[in-house]
Amino acid sequence: MRTPAWRVLPALCALLLVLAPGAVRAEKESPKLPPQPIDATTPVDHDGQPVERPKERDPSLQGHEFREAIVEPLSHALDIPDRILDLIGYGRRPVAANVDAYDEVANSTWFTNRNHVRALPPEVVRLGGADSLIVPAAPYTIKSRKTTGVNAGFTIKDALGRRWIVKLDKPGYPQLGSGADVVVARLFWAAGFNVPHDVVFAFQRDELKIDNNLRKGDKKSGPFGDAELDSLLLRGDRRPDGRYFAQASQYLEGKPIGPISMRSRLEDDPNDLYQHRNRRELRGLYVLCSWVGSWDTKDQQSLGTFVETTDSLGYVRHSLLDFGASLGAAAEGPRPPTRGYEFTVDGKWSGLRFLTLGFVSEPWRKIPRDVPIPSLGNFESEVYRPEDFRCLQPHAGFRERDTADEYWGAKLVASFSDAQIAAAIDAVGYEDPRVKPAMFRLLVERRDKVVRYYFDRIAPLDFFEVRGGGLHFRDLAVDRGLIPPRSYTVEIRRGGAHQRRALGSTALSLAEFDSGSGDVDLRFHVVGSDAEPVDVTLLQEGTAWKIAHIRHASN
Repeated sequence: MRTPAWRVLPALCALLLVLAPGAVRAEKESPKLPPQPIDATTPVDHDGQPVERPKERDPSLQGHEFREAIVEPLSHALDIPDRILDLIGYGRRPVAANVDAYDEVANSTWFTNRNHVRALPPEVVRLGGADSLIVPAAPYTIKSRKTTGVNAGFTIKDALGRRWIVKLDKPGYPQLGSGADVVVARLFWAAGFNVPHDVVFAFQRDELKIDNNLRKGDKKSGPFGDAELDSLLLRGDRRPDGRYFAQASQYLEGKPIGPISMRSRLEDDPNDLYQHRNRRELRGLYVLCSWVGSWDTKDQQSLGTFVETTDSLGYVRHSLLDFGASLGAAAEGPRPPTRGYEFTVDGKWSGLRFLTLGFVSEPWRKIPRDVPIPSLGNFESEVYRPEDFRCLQPHAGFRERDTADEYWGAKLVASFSDAQIAAAIDAVGYEDPRVKPAMFRLLVERRDKVVRYYFDRIAPLDFFEVRGGGLHFRDLAVDRGLIPPRSYTVEIRRGGAHQRRALGSTALSLAEFDSGSGDVDLRFHVVGSDAEPVDVTLLQEGTAWKIAHIRHASN
């Protein structure tokens, strides 16, 4: 008797998962060390305790792409029980593991709360947190050739002894990839992520000299002399005055231990408390990547570095890297039309094309193909839909995100003012005067699309605070200027009592609760909106009230 295909496919997927290069073992959520307590005043995950250096990792890029693009989507598609639960409305992803009582992410070796908590001056955004704009100092000594990735490049030591990775812009597209990298790095840093200090770098051929050891070469690579350098520079953009444009990325502090798995924690790092796919900052990153069109987001676009603190002990800092495949750019020049709209292997669109015999209109086909501004590339806001963003292949954290994670990411995007966006663009120093106004308009339009979409689905009521005898909060959609001031309702539950009250402002008097006892559970709604409500729990300590719990979105 022939075995039914539906019985064979799950087993085949399981076999592929085992055989895939870089496949991981069964994962455990429990860490080797218990989580340290959160500070009473500033939330901090104490994940920088001195530990031994984890082993260095060099996972296979092909293995990673095979797993994320093929094995994982097939495994999820064929998980029949989960599909049934999703269809009947009981499918629930695990909530993010590192969220505190106030629905926020604590400061950690992964993330530092910045702009959405305390607005940064535009000049701080432009400098990426540095005291001044640090650029490589001439002359430059080439220490090694760049052997990975599509962009031609090399590593240098500048006149001050600082190490940089240099990636050349493509011929005909000056400041395209390098500019996109710098703008997005500034925005992601201001949002709270660890990123390297990246700058747009212009240099002349005669400012470069080749390290003597590199000239000689070694067993792995042959000699690298002037002829090899001249050949490499032919792959970069050269201006009429002889300058070459490139991105220069300063080496991160610490010793590299390899790319960060966006899926699993490091078993040999006691500080690594949560499975990475369950970290809110990696789930909510989806919304920021959607905003700036950062479509090449994968493990290899990140780096863990071991920062020594005492003797040979230290901790791992987790950084995001390489944002040149963002905005309107790609390593090959302007962004290909499908990037940001389809996965490399996209079951949804492949299926639609098959079922319709190719007569389906993908969104990216509506985007003009011409690139009138070479340094801007292929960037748009009209066709863009925040919820339909796709990176090159599925991302483990993005797949696990829920509505609360998306709200958190949208809150970060909403925190950026027009002046801060302009400052991030100013960090590039675009020579084509058309770039800044065009990029600014597109980023603002995409920001507002992101914020409207997610704030229409989760009530953007936040930053609750007890003061002056009342519970005060902010409406982030009103703060962003997307809508005028509006009204709210609050459901009040205390003991067995339940009542509903209208609010004409962003404050609730607590005087009437003083005579009772026990917790007060509040659920805030926006009048005239279907957005999911916000739940707040208050505790009474003597005569004072304290916020015990805040949650956005029910799942």
